[in-house]
Amino acid sequence: IARTVRRGFEDTLPLAAFLLMLFPDESQLPITGLFDMTTQRLIVLTLLGLYLVFGRSTEDGGPTHKLPITGLLALQIVWLGVATANSVVFTVSLKTMLSQILDFFTLFYLIAKGARSTETIHKILLGFVSAMIFLSFFAAIEVYFDWSLLSLFPTVSHRFDVSGDIYDRIDRVRTTFGHPILFGGALAMAIPAALYLIRIAKGLRGRIGLSLGIALMFLAIYKTDSRGPWLALLLSCGAMMLLGGKQLRKYLAIIGLVVAVTLLVRPGIVTSLTNMYTATRDPDSPMGVSYQWRYALYDLVKAQLRKNPARAVWGYGPESFYYLGLTTDFMLDGEIRTVKVESCDSSVAALMMETGYLGFAITALMLLAPVFIAFRCYFSASEERKP
Repeated sequence: IARTVRRGFEDTLPLAAFLLMLFPDESQLPITGLFDMTTQRLIVLTLLGLYLVFGRSTEDGGPTHKLPITGLLALQIVWLGVATANSVVFTVSLKTMLSQILDFFTLFYLIAKGARSTETIHKILLGFVSAMIFLSFFAAIEVYFDWSLLSLFPTVSHRFDVSGDIYDRIDRVRTTFGHPILFGGALAMAIPAALYLIRIAKGLRGRIGLSLGIALMFLAIYKTDSRGPWLALLLSCGAMMLLGGKQLRKYLAIIGLVVAVTLLVRPGIVTSLTNMYTATRDPDSPMGVSYQWRYALYDLVKAQLRKNPARAVWGYGPESFYYLGLTTDFMLDGEIRTVKVESCDSSVAALMMETGYLGFAITALMLLAPVFIAFRCYFSASEERKP
């Protein structure tokens, strides 16, 4: 609030981006009968109030721009309402829909309306990256000193809890995130963003700081022990190598050289990665079971939706997957067993089950639209304006 009063709403967005990444779900005030008031939601609500008081007045006389993908966003909200109205757990779905509108759509609106210059976009990215570097520093402490930031907060049980991980991988770092995979996913987005910020950095101090931060984030994402984020980061770096320009290719080449030297000096890393790959391909290993479970979930969802054509259209309602009491036949310890589905390790499978195939298609379009816009802008830009 003080920053908005002193510098304006637009200059507050980078600080908000930094703070939104820091706090865990454990930082919350439970409100009986409603969704939990987490620190992130308090920040978003504060931003909304500040925008209504200060942000809208700053738009007068300034450049105007149409919000992107508004049609798809509106369609997504409408379809969430349809899926909620037909939910098998209406109250749960209603709270989930309201939470998504606040946590995602409202925040998108505030940033899209408040960020009125490329410089602000860069500052917001820097706020996000700075927070991930900060958390990566504490991830290193978590690895080498066995102390976590989460120890500062009251314990909160949620479905991402890894304290009883049946795959015996409870030493994975997660800092303030609900699960190591979620932390790894954020790092997989932060590292490419940091590489971009290095390219546009004007001072040597900034480039050195970001370079050290990238090293910390690479250590953190390795220690998450999460295969999906590793693959996402590899694909992101591959895209940047192809489209990022000479300077980014040079940075990526340096990173590749450092990684190669690290693997030579620490052959145990190669061994651990090889063992993980082998275990993933082995259906009898715990990690192989975890991998195969994803495909079992798709088969389960498709079979369940085939039973009810109406549910195939609009699903069972947001956040309903865990209340359906589903079972499926799955290979465990060399024999087929009927197991209760208590976790859904695939957001795609959960989305299809909860909002139907049509809801899944709307979400896919909403996520692919920015990709299409980005590539269209890249290939239509002049050579001088490209990275």
